Amino acid sequence: DAPRMPEHDTIASSPLAPAIRRPSADTSLDVALLQDPGDRLAPAADICRSPAFFRLHAASFNRAWYATALDASNGAVLATAWFAETAPGEARSGAHGPYGAYYTPFSPLPLPLATRLIAATEAELRARDIRHLQVTLPPAAHEEAAHAEWMNAYLRLGYRPSAPDLNYHVWVSDEPLASRMTGANRSIVKGADRLGMFARALRPNERADAYSVNVQNRTRLGRPMTMTLEALLELSTVIPGSVHWFGVFRGEEMIAASVCIRLSAEALYIFYLGEVDGVERLSPVTLLVAHIHDWCRDHGIALLDFGIASQSGVPNERKMSFKRSLGFDVSPKYTLAKGLDA
Repeated sequence: DAPRMPEHDTIASSPLAPAIRRPSADTSLDVALLQDPGDRLAPAADICRSPAFFRLHAASFNRAWYATALDASNGAVLATAWFAETAPGEARSGAHGPYGAYYTPFSPLPLPLATRLIAATEAELRARDIRHLQVTLPPAAHEEAAHAEWMNAYLRLGYRPSAPDLNYHVWVSDEPLASRMTGANRSIVKGADRLGMFARALRPNERADAYSVNVQNRTRLGRPMTMTLEALLELSTVIPGSVHWFGVFRGEEMIAASVCIRLSAEALYIFYLGEVDGVERLSPVTLLVAHIHDWCRDHGIALLDFGIASQSGVPNERKMSFKRSLGFDVSPKYTLAKGLDA
């Protein structure tokens, strides 16, 4: 089953701060847009919505702000998000990374408070001449209860959703992933030893080779790389433990590789996955995904995210079939938009 937030009335706002009470529907609210947030503003935020991730990418946009929602009565942080100006007068939350939107340690926030938070954020952005706003929410599986309530609030405030992307995930369990796969893929995993294939986590000196494997794979498929090797290494340095590398070998040759991003303590995201030319019949990526699942199990990760099988909401049937055949389930990932003209 999916992990759930513990049932209690208080939660720590940071490792060094005393516990603060869970906000109520009528909690007073103040929203500030910052340009140099400190890590203590959102110490438990997932990587995509963390201050460190914002600082890493903010300079690539003309303007960017880290939004902090505060309890106006005591200054406690209620929620955080970041927004980037992607074109003059247009801003997006989720402009870099798989998603954006607000993170809150009190998930879900009381719905009336969440609604006021969205409206207050609009007002702050409007004051900075933003006239069109897009927000990409995390896939529904990541925050099941919160996702439904955020969607309710955004839609009531006039946001219009585009066709959702189809995001695939699996809840990690003690059962091997092969038990969820189709028979053909299960045979690949079980017969890997006989074919001389094995999977393991990669060493630092193997990361460039792993990246090259994925370049070769994407070139064959006609798809560009979206992050350079240098950018991935910088992310790993700025946010230690955020990037994990895995490979499949046949003898000493690396024939498949994956780059994964630790979205949070509970979730790992398969960011890149590819194999070298000429090994498609062996499907080493199938063995690799099974290994990553087992690695998650051994490291206390509850959710393995395999990313989307669509492009701007348009389904990719080949990708959908492949991800389903490996035992992954689907959930929607919404991008919503609204004009902010007064």
